[in-house]
Amino acid sequence: MKSKILIILLLTIVTKVFTQSTSKTYLRHGHNYGFTYSYEVSKITINSDSTFTWKSWAMNNKKEWEKYKEYSPDNIRYGKIHKKNDFYILNEYIDGDKSDIIWTVKILDRKLKIYYSFKKGKLKQVAKYKRIKN
Repeated sequence: MKSKILIILLLTIVTKVFTQSTSKTYLRHGHNYGFTYSYEVSKITINSDSTFTWKSWAMNNKKEWEKYKEYSPDNIRYGKIHKKNDFYILNEYIDGDKSDIIWTVKILDRKLKIYYSFKKGKLKQVAKYKRIKN
């Protein structure tokens, strides 16, 4: 009897270890310096099939940012990810067609950094996202 319980417990643990979600979610909140809304929350989810989903919420003020899940996102972007040296390129797809909109990002274990092509091909970091639990 004890051996059966031990086997069931062991199988449960092994199943949870190998079936964890492989998507990574990163969150950023801060001022967006827009005309109507002063605060923005954005979330990037990177899936194991080399695709991403980027959702953005515009908030009236800083106090509301923690309640962003109660609202529907103002902007949703989808695309594919390609690796280029130490960086990843996020290509946005609009209506199933590849668009000219691309972002250069560096994906770390706990952070995602977005870079902008600056003078003479140099990259400048413009945003930093923190990894959150799904």
